[in-house]
Amino acid sequence: MDRRLKLRHFQCFIEVAQSNHLTDAAKSLNITQAAVSKTLTELEAIVGAKLLSRDRRGVSLTSQGELFFHYASAGLASLENGYEGLTGGPNTPQIELRIGVLPTVAARFMPSAIKQFSIDNMRPVNISLQTGYNHLLLDLLHSGKTDLAIARIGSPEMMRELEFTHLYSESLVLVARSDHALFELTGRSRLAEVAKYPFLLPPKDISIRPIVEQALITLGIGMPTTVIETISNTFGRAFLRGSDAVWMISYGVVVDYLNSGVLRLLTDPIENTKGPVGLIRREDQEVDVSMRQLTSILLQQTRHLRDAVN
Repeated sequence: MDRRLKLRHFQCFIEVAQSNHLTDAAKSLNITQAAVSKTLTELEAIVGAKLLSRDRRGVSLTSQGELFFHYASAGLASLENGYEGLTGGPNTPQIELRIGVLPTVAARFMPSAIKQFSIDNMRPVNISLQTGYNHLLLDLLHSGKTDLAIARIGSPEMMRELEFTHLYSESLVLVARSDHALFELTGRSRLAEVAKYPFLLPPKDISIRPIVEQALITLGIGMPTTVIETISNTFGRAFLRGSDAVWMISYGVVVDYLNSGVLRLLTDPIENTKGPVGLIRREDQEVDVSMRQLTSILLQQTRHLRDAVN
């Protein structure tokens, strides 16, 4: 490794990558913004690659920056983890990680992320996972009952004093069991018949419901005559397999069933329903080594989704 690389280069780069702003990173590191800029310039010169892209909205990682971030954050987290584990010995206090996740996140990639974290982590830890819809997850975060939310970006009011780091974007899809009679029809003929069947939809008080209703209008379906409101993905998947119902739901909830052929798409993913999903935390929250390690894993394991259609 190049001897010009110092620990401060890694710490500065990781802080900027996680906060997406030079000013926030400078405040967290207790140095000036000019010092942050100088350190990043030195780092890019040493590694010979452009790691960060700057615009009016802040700072984002380039493709080379994402690769470097993965290894840099994992390496720094391992170093801090090992140091704290060694210095603390058997008396090291158990770390609490309280995480709120969307159902689609819980189904799509959270199991593999937690599995990897449990392999890499060297400290006593208790991970508490809570699933829920967006408004609940943001409320829990604001109230201090969770430390991290993996959710869709909320309204400006809901996002006040919160930081958002983008993971991927996801659309709503309309699905049914693979042998449904609707698949004997095509195009507009299929859409004309869809509303005759029972629909599974999120409840009216869920923030995504207006997006669902607008999507039904866009597709020319309108509100179906029979609606079953549920937030249970387990019920939804089981109910579809044994009935003629159709379901409008986030792609990630049903992706495994689509890949296995149990369910099929009735239409293409609905483009105007696509929304960003990311890591959300409080601006004033201190990020310890375990949370930094988990964040690094989540960013790496969703990297392929950032370029995916859904």
